[in-house]
Amino acid sequence: MRGDDVTIRAARADDLSAVRALLSAAHLPLDGLAEQFSDGYAVAESAGTVIGAEGIETYEDAGLLRSAVVHDAWRGRGIGDALTRDRLDWARARGLREVYLLTTTAADYFPRHGFSRVDRATAPAAVQRSREFAEACPDTAVTMRLVLQSQQRT
Repeated sequence: MRGDDVTIRAARADDLSAVRALLSAAHLPLDGLAEQFSDGYAVAESAGTVIGAEGIETYEDAGLLRSAVVHDAWRGRGIGDALTRDRLDWARARGLREVYLLTTTAADYFPRHGFSRVDRATAPAAVQRSREFAEACPDTAVTMRLVLQSQQRT
């Protein structure tokens, strides 16, 4: 990104507390974050401070996008878009076929990245067993899906 000297990079273990703080401030769920915080997560950083984060947890050949957050002082500068593009590129490179997400506040945001609303029950069983699906997000959350690769038939 240009102008604000913001860097998008892979998250490190020592970023977990900063990501927790961002999610707490945004009233987003922390359930399962520590257990899944790995190479699927990226952070946005400016002057050594984590100002945004986003992750994709993997469940077989599907991903679950979660913990998409940008510090409120940094919103509106394209940081969220940059994080989402970065994580979707990561998912493609990992060979994931599709990515799901649950949201109570951003159903109008994610279609710009190709996500569309789907019934929650259509998510793969492994995704539905995730803490995000099973415990953290309410049943009223909107479920969205992005197909990254079509299944190849042989």
